[in-house]
Amino acid sequence: MESSQKAKTPCYTNSHSMLLAMNDLRKKRLLCDVVFCVDEEMFPVHRVVMAACSDYFCAMFTGEMSESQRRNVELKGLKASTMKILVNYVYTEDIEITEDNVQELLPAACLLQLKGVKQACCDFLENQLDPANCLGIKHFAETHTCLELMKASTDFCHRHFQAMVNNEEFLGLDEEEIKEFIESDDVHLTSEEAMYEALMSWTRHKNECRVKVLPQLLSHVRLPLLTPKYLTDTIDNEPLIKRNHECRDLVDEAKKFHLCPECRNEVENIRTKPRTGSDERLVVIGGFGSQQMPLSTVEEYNPKTESWTFLPALNKSRRYITAVSMKERLYVIGGYDGTARLNTVESLSYAKEDNWTSMASMNVRRGLAGATIIKDTIYVAGGFDGSMRHSSMENYDPHIDQWNVLKEMETGREGAGLVSTGGVMYCIGGYDGFRILSSAERFDPATGHWEHISPMNVPRSGGGVSVLNDLIYVIGGYDGNSHLSSVECYNPRTDSWNLVAKMMSPRCYVGAVTIKGKLYAVSGYDGSKLLNTVEWYDPFENAWQTLSDKMDMQRCDAGVAVIRRF
Repeated sequence: MESSQKAKTPCYTNSHSMLLAMNDLRKKRLLCDVVFCVDEEMFPVHRVVMAACSDYFCAMFTGEMSESQRRNVELKGLKASTMKILVNYVYTEDIEITEDNVQELLPAACLLQLKGVKQACCDFLENQLDPANCLGIKHFAETHTCLELMKASTDFCHRHFQAMVNNEEFLGLDEEEIKEFIESDDVHLTSEEAMYEALMSWTRHKNECRVKVLPQLLSHVRLPLLTPKYLTDTIDNEPLIKRNHECRDLVDEAKKFHLCPECRNEVENIRTKPRTGSDERLVVIGGFGSQQMPLSTVEEYNPKTESWTFLPALNKSRRYITAVSMKERLYVIGGYDGTARLNTVESLSYAKEDNWTSMASMNVRRGLAGATIIKDTIYVAGGFDGSMRHSSMENYDPHIDQWNVLKEMETGREGAGLVSTGGVMYCIGGYDGFRILSSAERFDPATGHWEHISPMNVPRSGGGVSVLNDLIYVIGGYDGNSHLSSVECYNPRTDSWNLVAKMMSPRCYVGAVTIKGKLYAVSGYDGSKLLNTVEWYDPFENAWQTLSDKMDMQRCDAGVAVIRRF
């Protein structure tokens, strides 16, 4: 016969009920063995309860401290209102933190080593972070050695630097504090201009004492990454720079970097390296896939992790599309669904990553149109509606969800590139129904007129266009005979085109974007197959390299855009 087995049944105690009972005893002043005196107010409590919740009180009551034998213990440096909240928390595990009490509660929790209250205060402050208070919260966290809150507030300052610098807290930073931001790789900037302008605002705020440290701080601004136009038109005319020889030397170094490419090795230093903080991502949308069908899939590339992920798919599969990104939204415009050219528009809030939503439709159906942004307005020009190549242009106001027709170009263009720089728009190349074009036109919204500029060296349609360092790059495309790997660059100041290094692969119907000082060529068709590769161009090296990580899907005619994650 087998021996009988015994089962152990766990006995659970209701700790919360015990706390409530102890709290009831405390309120009735029963079994209390110590009284805290805070700001002339008395708080009868139980030593064992306080010691169990706080290493501070445990050491006080179990060690050799004189307070271990006293009935009344005075606690200095606290307010009675704060102590009341803390004692209530110890007995109930319940606390209400507000903007009015958090600045008293956190120091008290740190002093009394109430870890739960300290963590709750830090969580509260982290949720309150905004560009107007992030520096103050960062200083508060540093004062009280709240490491997680220090990291969270510092990260927030980096991500929202350009909004933060518009607040008084920024102007009040001392030299070492602003230096930490200026030399940091982690600051998110749309361009290095923002860092230069932040430094100059800080300097002018207390000009007499701060101008002395300007050269040392300016040495951490990456001046060579500024455009030649900004260097000559803005920095050269800044009185604080003009009067200081050390500052002038730094500006001359930046100019030399641009004017003398063969000398760049001599000036290569931290100032010539882009910051790595801004979280810019490449997005590839729709297009024509290997199944000979329009696509709805959307892929996102993260340069930091060198990895591809999927975003929500489009509501409608489409190729021949154009795409832009503006204010945390992606816009996919026009295209071809396999049956007809489209005038429909879809938008995705990539901060929420919910689903694509339909926006107001364009006035005209357009496939292979160009799109660009000027002053928070989307412009779309050219394209093919199935029967004619458009010379028309329209713009979209996202605030009222409305399209407006504008003045036409001089030439109808399908597969042209549309891009803007300096507040002026350029429509380049394309196909007019009879021939591939090398011509290009420029539109100034201030005057409302189009005018021709110098033609490209090579006619091309289906090329990618993007702006890098105030220069317009046109990559790949088709010239009527060959799929192109050639690349040319337009200088708006001299109205001239120059050929630069060829891509490693021919690409027609290719996308082009700029990320952190590099030009990216995305997908396309090389004359024999669709591509899922991406290559990037370094303008200082005049050389292309291929990304090791490929997209999941081969495609051409896709929309491409850059989004900024926060």
